[in-house]
Amino acid sequence: MRKFLKQLALASSAIMLVSACSSTDEIPFKELQEFNAEIKPDVVWKASVGDGVENYYSHLNPVVVGDYLIAADRVGVVAAYQRSNGKQVWRKELREELNFGTGGWWSQGEPMRIAGGLIAERGVVYLGSENGDVVALDVADGNVKWHSQVGIEILADPAVGSGVVVVKGSSGDVVALNLETGAEQWRYSTESPALTLRGTAAPIIAQGGVFIGTATGKVIVVIAENGQPAWETRLAVPSGSTELQRIVDVDSKPVLFGGVLYNVAYNGSLVAVDVRNGNTIWKREYSSFQNITLAEGRLFLTDASDTVSALNPNGGIEMWSNTDYNGRLLTAPVQFGNYIVVGDSMGYLHFLDILTGRTVGRLDVGEEVYTAPVVDGDTLYLQTRDGSLLAVRI
Repeated sequence: MRKFLKQLALASSAIMLVSACSSTDEIPFKELQEFNAEIKPDVVWKASVGDGVENYYSHLNPVVVGDYLIAADRVGVVAAYQRSNGKQVWRKELREELNFGTGGWWSQGEPMRIAGGLIAERGVVYLGSENGDVVALDVADGNVKWHSQVGIEILADPAVGSGVVVVKGSSGDVVALNLETGAEQWRYSTESPALTLRGTAAPIIAQGGVFIGTATGKVIVVIAENGQPAWETRLAVPSGSTELQRIVDVDSKPVLFGGVLYNVAYNGSLVAVDVRNGNTIWKREYSSFQNITLAEGRLFLTDASDTVSALNPNGGIEMWSNTDYNGRLLTAPVQFGNYIVVGDSMGYLHFLDILTGRTVGRLDVGEEVYTAPVVDGDTLYLQTRDGSLLAVRI
């Protein structure tokens, strides 16, 4: 089952497999169709970071910081590259940097299992691991500024702001750490059902609050200073006779713009919420576990059947949808100039006209594109499952 595989770590334990499954529905796989190419994307340089993520869940993405592109593999390698040519600037093996090889299970060569991140703020890169590590690294040289162990499995990007670094665990726990020292400031627990998707929503910090998607179909806001709850709103209501049918995870990172929060749930809805009080402004039936994008006055999302859609953020009216890639396990959409770009599990990047949704370009990168590309100016940066890093321009 393709949708089942998309949500699995693919090689963990039997318990993890049960908790990770998302759907028993088979999504028809669409072969690529011919199209009129209007642009020609090209790879301008290629590099590699460690062993990538292999067949595991870790949705690691590179991050652009100044002149550097910084990336990590699942095992524990973090490296910086020149954005202009892909030349490696520095490389760190975090298992050595953090002295994890001197005893216990680390001495058996176990990986660090980096799965959350990378994000950067003010010259510091932050990441999290399935083992519960949160690490802050200096962008200039990769040296470790601090390392904390929070005791939760981290699968999503940390959030940085209001003097804290916030991570959300697969258990539902949310932990805030001091931005300078990594010391724990507060901890907040959200409910987690017995059966959930393999993944968690990355939190965001804005307007003094931490906005968190939960596995129970809600968005919850807590005060960034102390972790006290402010309000919550529901995006999905569990329904159906089986636990599989009742999965309603909010695994999409919230998007905040102009006093309105946008988010989407699996087996639920795309919802616009007033951030002042949590009241629903509008709601549309969409099911997704991918991040949504707000660009050029439109919302873009990839739904659970791999349809890419554009909507008016003021009322949620659909402006176009592209069903050419159903079943190909698309990434979340990103804006790249006048185009919306999605990657697929067959190793292709697809470039859609931002106004019409028509396919206008395509690039074969030769390896599964498992996480959304990162865009900076005229360059799109991509990390594939085998650890390849590519810079793409039109």
